[in-house]
Amino acid sequence: MVTGGVRLPDWLEWIGQDSPPPGLAAVAEAQPGEVIAFPGLINAHDHLAFNCYPPTGKPPYHDFLEWSRDVQAERGLIETVEAVPRAVRVQFGLLKNLLWGVTAVADHGGDEHSGNGPIAVLPPYTDLHSPELETRRKWLKGVGPVVLHLAEGTTPESRQRALSFLKGNLLRRRVVGVHGVSLEAGDFGRLSAFVWCPASNLFLFGRTADAAAAAERTELLLGTDSTLSAPGTLWDHLRQARGAMPDDDLFAALTARAERFWRIGRRNDFVVARRRMSTIWDAFFAVTPGDILLVVRGGRAVLIDAALTASKPFSEGFFPLDWDGSRKFVRMNLPEMVRATLPQLDPAVLIGRFAGVSAAGRRAA
Repeated sequence: MVTGGVRLPDWLEWIGQDSPPPGLAAVAEAQPGEVIAFPGLINAHDHLAFNCYPPTGKPPYHDFLEWSRDVQAERGLIETVEAVPRAVRVQFGLLKNLLWGVTAVADHGGDEHSGNGPIAVLPPYTDLHSPELETRRKWLKGVGPVVLHLAEGTTPESRQRALSFLKGNLLRRRVVGVHGVSLEAGDFGRLSAFVWCPASNLFLFGRTADAAAAAERTELLLGTDSTLSAPGTLWDHLRQARGAMPDDDLFAALTARAERFWRIGRRNDFVVARRRMSTIWDAFFAVTPGDILLVVRGGRAVLIDAALTASKPFSEGFFPLDWDGSRKFVRMNLPEMVRATLPQLDPAVLIGRFAGVSAAGRRAA
């Protein structure tokens, strides 16, 4: 099969608006069996330093302020996690995204440590937290678009606080709203883009934003939030979200639309995963982290499954990672990361959380 000038075998199907990248043809040499390939995913909302936490709190809540009070009450957990250097916690946040097939991530409130990893951290737009925790003077901070949590709650008051804060945007800066659980259909037209985080919303509030209404009025993107508020993997989140809009529209929120919005441009980023289902969209939404065989960023492999390596010696810079019968090689210094978490945290527990496997299936390299 020839697609966009790239010859692919019949057992490899490309999903994407653009033609497949040239590097994908090399996958045919490994003959991994029936597989799908797609552009590297773009996670439009995460807090990289908060991915060493488990989902925390006793939901459901009316808004994030209630949840925050419960999180702050978990002093023992906070002291344990925060004892791990922030730079290391950010690296684990990058590892989480890498294992999910993400090649670019927006780190809300991130810092200079965010760029030191195997995947891209998106350009630092002006991050504000929320109307509840910011003043209107913050509209004068920085340049370019503003990204902030909006209407992160189910109450009319949560929506009103969001709308009131938006009225303070006298410079008419572009606004990227995140969460928007209590926003109404017409409210989304005030935003340049809306980042939907369905798993985080459902965990904390038992409901999520009207993503279909948002998609009709602005650019719909998709985010995962951190493991502090979002249980499961990105692929679990997608299965939760499926049905809210056409499959190709949800896919675009993670690929072509996000690429255009963040102005990433043409990227040689792609993912190859085992094919579990016959129809293409069923195959995509059935993917798990264990199914991901290859992640390439900028033409360079950053994750490779053992099934693709055979007996070939591995290049320097890759380290093995095992769970539940899977072995991946990732371009991250895992031994150093593991040492930095001990004795505060069990790295195998973190890996298991990222991989979505049971405690019996976890083993960190």
